[in-house]
Amino acid sequence: MRDLKTLQELVASITDWEAFNEITFKPFVPKLLDVALWQHAPQFYSEEQFAQINHFSKLHLGFGLRSREKNTRKRPISEMSKEEDMPENQTSRKKIKIKHPSPKLSIEFENRVNELNGGDITFLMQKKLYRSDLDTNKNRLSMPRNEIRCDFLTETEIAKLKEREGTSGKGKLVGVEVHVLDPCLREFTLLLKKWDMENTYTLNLSKHWNNVVSTNKFEENQELYIWTFRVDEKLYFLLNRV
Repeated sequence: MRDLKTLQELVASITDWEAFNEITFKPFVPKLLDVALWQHAPQFYSEEQFAQINHFSKLHLGFGLRSREKNTRKRPISEMSKEEDMPENQTSRKKIKIKHPSPKLSIEFENRVNELNGGDITFLMQKKLYRSDLDTNKNRLSMPRNEIRCDFLTETEIAKLKEREGTSGKGKLVGVEVHVLDPCLREFTLLLKKWDMENTYTLNLSKHWNNVVSTNKFEENQELYIWTFRVDEKLYFLLNRV
């Protein structure tokens, strides 16, 4: 740690070419210090000197350096040391960024949406079918809030999902009528309902969901891509097998 602090103070003291010249060897011979300084202050080296430093780094340290054009961000040496002191598996885990891009909608679905004069196509989620989703007594497909990627409901639909039958407000949920296109582009009319739970909620496609299941012979653990789109103000769902 003492050596690191000394190196940090040395780098901080270099403010111009004259100050840098005072600490370099003549003729120029690359050292470990030059490897660290290049990553922090590449402007003090010529391209020829960089080539020598890069060769030194590959030979003695086992890694090459970025060229001046690519080394635009000057990392503080304190950051470098923290990353280099970490175990290899931790540094790798820190650098990897896992992305989950939306799947591409098939041309058949795109054509069908165009035929309906639909728009606002949005990928909603990738849904795994559980036993409860195929239970004929439940007759619903659950879409948990934490698996839904985006907000897609209008203010009117959100309000409608809160409505219940009867004047007391304690009857069954009314739901929002929606249209569903299955993987073969067959159209079904279902109800979208919202079940509130503690700190979360689930959206359910209900009423005629059993018809969708039996027609498509859906099975447990099968996965579906689910999109939404609109025709005028009507809400549609697209289901396609993964």
